[in-house]
Amino acid sequence: MTIRQIYAAMTGCALLSACASVEQAPRGDAAYALIPPALAIGADYRLSPDDVLRIQVYHEPGLSLEDAQVSAAGMVRMPLIGDVPVAGLSSGDAADLIAARLGQRYLVSPQVTIFVKKAVGRRITVDGEVREPGLFPLDGRLTLSQAVTLAKGPTRLASLSQVIVVRQIDGQRQAAMFDLAAIRRGQAADPEILPGDTIIVGLSRAKAILGGSLLAAPALAAGFIALDGKN
Repeated sequence: MTIRQIYAAMTGCALLSACASVEQAPRGDAAYALIPPALAIGADYRLSPDDVLRIQVYHEPGLSLEDAQVSAAGMVRMPLIGDVPVAGLSSGDAADLIAARLGQRYLVSPQVTIFVKKAVGRRITVDGEVREPGLFPLDGRLTLSQAVTLAKGPTRLASLSQVIVVRQIDGQRQAAMFDLAAIRRGQAADPEILPGDTIIVGLSRAKAILGGSLLAAPALAAGFIALDGKN
């Protein structure tokens, strides 16, 4: 294994981007069909805006950066070559891109490694009818019921049968609705939550965040529904 692969293997998994569909999650073990299990430790983490990176250019300390922050636009600014788009790339792919740009004009066969010092993308959002909504760090494995507990639990007004998990799957944000009350009773599987997931407790709040057309009641029974309302 190369040094670059080792650094890439140390940095985690998954990000979020634009929403497409909603499905009522089935009960029991089949609930994992829509929300896949977490990737194994060592899968490539995808760089996110505000991540802090250590970028090392072998034998070139003047080109190396100790605390390079990914900008809101997904760029990291490097000496000589300027802004490099790294958001959405693994650390290994980002290192290869920087090496390629340095090699075009300035260095012969540059060797670049990237270590993620601060992984902002390893967070989840819990919103809706919970006592303390917000962003929470994700360290290790976490289930849906545990994620709601991080937000101090649901409010008395929460509809526990309407808990939405929003996740990026194959480049699209998709959503599934779970019954937290059934999960607590042991009548439904407790799906695993991944970095970048958004959990929304209560259908009315989910409609406000994601759009009423996306979460219209007929759509929940119909399966995946695109934002334009077509199957």
